[in-house]
Amino acid sequence: MERNKSVYRFEKGDAGTNALLRWFDWLHEMDGHTKGGRGDRAHLRRAKTPDDILLSDAFHRLMREPNLPDALKTESNWIAMAMVAGALAHCRPAKEGGSLSTDSFATQLGKPKEPGAKAPMSELRFAQLQKSRDYDAFYRRVLRAIQLIGGNINILSLSNSILLWQREHQFGVDRVPTKRLAVSWARDYFAALPASENH
Repeated sequence: MERNKSVYRFEKGDAGTNALLRWFDWLHEMDGHTKGGRGDRAHLRRAKTPDDILLSDAFHRLMREPNLPDALKTESNWIAMAMVAGALAHCRPAKEGGSLSTDSFATQLGKPKEPGAKAPMSELRFAQLQKSRDYDAFYRRVLRAIQLIGGNINILSLSNSILLWQREHQFGVDRVPTKRLAVSWARDYFAALPASENH
């Protein structure tokens, strides 16, 4: 049973990541297909809770993607994958010829969009996101974070954060503090926070 507590990570270049990115391209009409895309994206964006996303065709299309790891297709991971699907519907695809951001999701929350500006997410909102105790609250705050960044998200880092949050929600946090999501997020967020805000 211990293996069920392990967390899958999307790593650049692996088959699972390619499956996720293929679905993301389809959702954002970047794959040349006309079916799907806008309507499915709008449906996911209207979803208020992860439970709503479970009822969408776009979610089930993601779960049927070839090479999506079997570990992510188990029913115990459906809510986490529903949150991934819903969150990615709110993200903007990289411009043609661009690449995924190398900044982590938490770094993006603390890093000003331009010199002299404030962090996209305040310390108060960041603390609330870290302390989310249920799926609906966490999902709502993730969507707010995406909005504050402007939708230009490192989607692999975001997806991995959601998967780790669910693992901790189900099984508790790791005994090693540095392996905990809140600690990892805090490290990246405060390192990116402007000196004027980092007291």
